[in-house]
Amino acid sequence: MGVLGLLLLPTLVAAEIQFIEVSAQMGIDFVHENGVSAEKRLPETNGAGSAFFDWENDGDQDLYLVNSGHMEKGRGPSWNGLYRNDGSVFKPVVGAAGARGESYGMGVVAADYDSDGDPDLYLTAWGPDQLYRSDEGSFTDATDVSGLGHEGWTTSAAFLDMDLDGDLDLFVAQYVHFELGEQPWCGRDDMDLRFYCDPRVFESTADILYRNEGDGVFSEVGLSAGIDQKGNGLGVVAGDWDLDGDPDLYVANALSPNFHYVNQGNGRFVEDGLLMGTALSADGANQAGMGVDAGDIDADGDLDLFVTNYQLETNSLYRNDGSYFSEISFKSGIGEISLNYLGFGTGFFDFDNDGWLDLFVGNGHVHDNIGEYDELVTHAQRAQIFRNRGAGTFAEVTGELGPAFAAKYVVRGSSFGDIDQDGDLDIAMVSNGRRFALMRNDGEHGNWLQVHLEGRQSNRDAIGALVYLWAEGRKQMRQVKAGSGFLSMSQVDPLFGVGAAKAIERLEIHWPSGEVQVLQDIAVNQRMHLKEKTR
Repeated sequence: MGVLGLLLLPTLVAAEIQFIEVSAQMGIDFVHENGVSAEKRLPETNGAGSAFFDWENDGDQDLYLVNSGHMEKGRGPSWNGLYRNDGSVFKPVVGAAGARGESYGMGVVAADYDSDGDPDLYLTAWGPDQLYRSDEGSFTDATDVSGLGHEGWTTSAAFLDMDLDGDLDLFVAQYVHFELGEQPWCGRDDMDLRFYCDPRVFESTADILYRNEGDGVFSEVGLSAGIDQKGNGLGVVAGDWDLDGDPDLYVANALSPNFHYVNQGNGRFVEDGLLMGTALSADGANQAGMGVDAGDIDADGDLDLFVTNYQLETNSLYRNDGSYFSEISFKSGIGEISLNYLGFGTGFFDFDNDGWLDLFVGNGHVHDNIGEYDELVTHAQRAQIFRNRGAGTFAEVTGELGPAFAAKYVVRGSSFGDIDQDGDLDIAMVSNGRRFALMRNDGEHGNWLQVHLEGRQSNRDAIGALVYLWAEGRKQMRQVKAGSGFLSMSQVDPLFGVGAAKAIERLEIHWPSGEVQVLQDIAVNQRMHLKEKTR
């Protein structure tokens, strides 16, 4: 990258862009309910997730919002929300088209697991998970027939084709073992102040890996596949970090080492977090990992990792150096500035379309009464956006992006999608026990290209594909993924910003099947639909 990368940066500045909170304006009236109680039950503080996905296959990003409800009284009327994007507004779909959720809700991920051409939904929860199959404009509960429906406390999930057989498998993180009536008293006796207990008070659990058998049924294969470590899983992302053609897995664990599962290509994974340098902080400590994302921050053609952590811990940025990762939080400029925040939802996205992946962090404390203990700390906190300066460093620009980000939220799940088809990414934020916020990205942006992939030999959604783009002599890379951040999912279709470039010189799609497709001399500011060639 070096000097050439810096010279190729466009002249756009973040101050030209403003994010506007438009949830009410665009027809979304959603309040997350967590059933908060005096007993301080740990699931009450985890919040819930969101998903941008094209439910109707009409090119618009629809929105699914998870609610939680009450741990004893149940859901009603705190159902999940499905909002159909009609271009200028979102319209609530009655009963979420059959996918309103039943358990105490946590996360969501969407993908076409049965290869019938429309996206299905998998919901995680405290209580039984649910799988909803999309069928002609509505959802059918397929939990029982699919062999899913785990009854523990699951959090984030990701679809991936772990064995490259052309259908989508499913990885689900578990947090801790929690049962009503068994939570101890945690807090400050001298102040008569009760807090939510941290996860170390409870029993750690193993994550879950389901193999898609191709007939609508999944088999749980975690132990036989090497997914055998116990941790406190919150965030999940899949990606091919070693560029060997198959997807690996990364799990952000709260107060236990993060997991870095390397796919061996034979149906097994090996947990190599300590060797890879991604298990702990730079000084070798466990951190309270929450959200996670993967992206190529330095344009060197491989995927780097970011993890949000607890207040007074730094968020962790791990640079992929090939055979291992380097923790560069302080070197990159995001370390010290993250100490005063508690991060959850997160994601890499190019908010100004200059060709460099920027970073969003949604913040909010886990203790709703933290101010009674420390007057300098608040429950609701500002979200943050960091602009990638193109030299391996970031600068916070939140204050330049409009008054919407001056407000404080209790962000948990966040997701990214182009809601108005103007070629830039907008942000959905689910706030724990509070009103939902939708941040529309407005202003002067660089040129762009969005790519929608349809697999033929590969899985239909092309999950796991790597897409490379060259514009003005500089190379970018995006991966197609289903599930990242915290409890959430962003739009599947990669969106590239190309700054002032007037054309795309070259586009390469590395399909999960191993096929490589090359296109040249492509016009900017368009959405491309590309189908994988068959042999």
